[in-house]
Amino acid sequence: MVLIRTGLDLRKRDWTVFANDADLDTVLAIWVLLNHIRLNDGRGATRARVMPLLRLQGVIDALGLEQQDLCGLPPEVLTETQTWIERLRTPELAAKGRGRWQDLDLLEHTADRLRAIDRLIYPPKQSDDLEEIDELVRVPIANGRVAIICRSEVGIYEVERQLRRLHGRRLAVIVLQQRTSVYTLRQVDAYLPATLASVYERLNLIDPAAGGHRSANRWGGSTEIGGSPRRSGTRVTPQQIASVCQRAYGRPRLLERLSRIGVAALGSAAIMLAALAPLLMPGAPGNLGPQPAVQFSMLLAAFGGALFLTRGFRASALYGLRRPARLDWLSVVPVAVLGALAGGVWIPAVHLPGPATALPAVPDLLALLTLPLAAEVIFRGLVQGSLVMSFAIQSCGGPWSVSAPTIVSAGLYALWGAVLGSPSFALAPALLPDATPSLPLLGAFVFGAGSAMARERSESIGASILLHWICVATVLLARAWISP
Repeated sequence: MVLIRTGLDLRKRDWTVFANDADLDTVLAIWVLLNHIRLNDGRGATRARVMPLLRLQGVIDALGLEQQDLCGLPPEVLTETQTWIERLRTPELAAKGRGRWQDLDLLEHTADRLRAIDRLIYPPKQSDDLEEIDELVRVPIANGRVAIICRSEVGIYEVERQLRRLHGRRLAVIVLQQRTSVYTLRQVDAYLPATLASVYERLNLIDPAAGGHRSANRWGGSTEIGGSPRRSGTRVTPQQIASVCQRAYGRPRLLERLSRIGVAALGSAAIMLAALAPLLMPGAPGNLGPQPAVQFSMLLAAFGGALFLTRGFRASALYGLRRPARLDWLSVVPVAVLGALAGGVWIPAVHLPGPATALPAVPDLLALLTLPLAAEVIFRGLVQGSLVMSFAIQSCGGPWSVSAPTIVSAGLYALWGAVLGSPSFALAPALLPDATPSLPLLGAFVFGAGSAMARERSESIGASILLHWICVATVLLARAWISP
C-alpha cells in the first residue's frame, strides 16, 4: 500500500505477480496490487475500508495474535476487523487442519479469497455495473498503446468502458471474443498510424475460413468497428489476431524483413537442390533414365507441391491457394510473353516436336506441364507467400504497383533460371541461342515480375501457373515457326 501511494505506477499493466504462498497476508498484498487504481483515487473510500484489515493482518503476521492491540484500531473497528480476518482465513485453517494445504490448488484458493475480500470492501451496488472480462492476450502496438483480445458476455462498448478504467489512454484496440469463432473489433484510438482496414486485410490472408475478394464471408467493417467472417466464423486463434494487430499498426523492422527474405531464399534453394541432387551425383543420370530433365521436373513438382499444400491449407489466401479473382491480371500477359520470348520461362530440356513431327511423348509432355507448375508453386507460392505479411502488396482491383515480394520472387526465379540454364542441366536453350547471356536473365526477371503481379492481382497462384503455361506454349509455337 505504501509503494502504491508513493508512486509505484502499475497502470501499464506490464507486470506479473509472483507469490510464494497463498496465506492471508500474501492474498491481501495481491489484492492491493490488483486494485491499485481504486486505492489511488482522490476520494479514498476504498482505502478507508481496507486499511484496518491491512494493519491488523500486518501486526498478526509480524508479531502474532497476542499483539493485536499494537495495530492502534479503535475497539469497535478492531472487533469488526477480527471477524473479517476469521472469515477470510476459515478455508485456509480448515485445509491446514486436515493436512490438505499442500494438495490445495493455491491459484484457485487465491482467486476465491480475492473475491471474498471484494465482497467485504466494496458495497454490493458498486459492482452491479461490472461484468467479468477475461483478458486472453494483450500486446503493445504503436505509440505505446495496447491491443487487448478478451472474452465477455457483454457488448463491445460495455467492454470498452470497463477496459478504459484499467488502461486509460493506453487502450487502442479491442478484439472481443463473443463465441469461440466470432469476434468484434473496435479501434478506440483514432490517432493510430493505421486503421482496422489494415487488420482486416492481414486477417483475410491468414484465416482459412475467410473467402476471396468477392466473398461476403470475410473479416471486414468500418475503420473503427468490424468483425470476423459472418457465415463461418473464424479459424484463427487469439494469439494470431494479436500478432496481426502488432503488424498492422507497427512498421516491421528492417532486420525482420531481411531475415524473412533470407529464409525464403534458403527455403527455395533447399527445394531446388533436393530435386537437383540426382543430376549432381556422379553416374546418377544414366541410372535415372534417358531424360534427367523429366525426372528433375517431377521431383521439383513433388517436393515443392508437397510443401506448398502443407502451408497453403493452413492459410490459403496467404499462399494463393484459391480461385482467381477478377480478370485484370490478364493485363500483364504481353509483358510476361516478352520476357518468355527472351528466355524467361522454364522449359525442360526434352525432345520437342518440330512442325512436321507428332506430339511429344507422354513423359516429355508431363515435364512441359510440371516444370512451370513447380516454378510457380515455389516462387509465387512459397517465396511470395512467406513475404506477404512483412511487406505491402497490391490489392485485387486496386492501383497497380510493384511490391517487394514481387521483386524478391522474380529475382530468385531469374537466379535459379540461370543455374538451370547451364549446360547439362534441366532447361532447354533460349529461343535466341546467339543472344547475350544477360538476355535470358533479364527475360526471366521480367517474366517472374509479371507472374508475381498476376498472383497478387488475382489473389491466386492459379493465375500465375496458367500464365506460365501460356508463355511456354507461345515459346514453343515461336520455335516451330522460326525453325528451318
